[in-house]
Amino acid sequence: MDTIIDIIGSTIVAGLLILAVVGINVSISNAASDSNVQVITQSDVTAIADGIVYDFYKIGFRASPAILFADTDKISFRADLEEDGTPDTLSYFTAPAPVVAGENPNMIVLFRHIWDSATGQASTTGASLGQTSFELSYYDSTGDSIAIPPGGLSIQGGTKDDSLLSAIRSIRIQVLVQSPNRMISDTTYAGAYWEQYVSPKNLRALM
Repeated sequence: MDTIIDIIGSTIVAGLLILAVVGINVSISNAASDSNVQVITQSDVTAIADGIVYDFYKIGFRASPAILFADTDKISFRADLEEDGTPDTLSYFTAPAPVVAGENPNMIVLFRHIWDSATGQASTTGASLGQTSFELSYYDSTGDSIAIPPGGLSIQGGTKDDSLLSAIRSIRIQVLVQSPNRMISDTTYAGAYWEQYVSPKNLRALM
């Protein structure tokens, strides 16, 4: 009888140990998966930032007026991007990303539209790397924020708009990227935030 009890006890203990090992392996696997998602999200926001900063520092390069339109999530500006003596027009704007069942519903697509004045050709590329927010703020030479009215500021909006656009000296860019799927550990979306103030040399030269 004691032998049977010992066998049963040993079986139960062995079963509990197996369950514990399986549980640990699952936790390790989930943690590794979540960590990988966070690394990818950080990599995506870095890739977005590099492209935006490169373009924004060129604002006004061999072009005047420099900024044609400014809003909290859209900007159009001129710059001689190809350095061929002809200013090009570059725009950044967003649109909701196509909704995919089961994925993050807050995704947006960040578009980059360029008009090549020399060739008369336009091209638009859209990046969907998990962006859920793209925000722009504008500042004058004293560092004061320039208020953006509903609908934005346009070079065709009259003297007041033109005055405010020409007063822009720096731009704060804010981008939030999230994972398309929820993390396993806490069912939230992995997120990476990037923010930078850009003061294009050609705008500072207007001071």
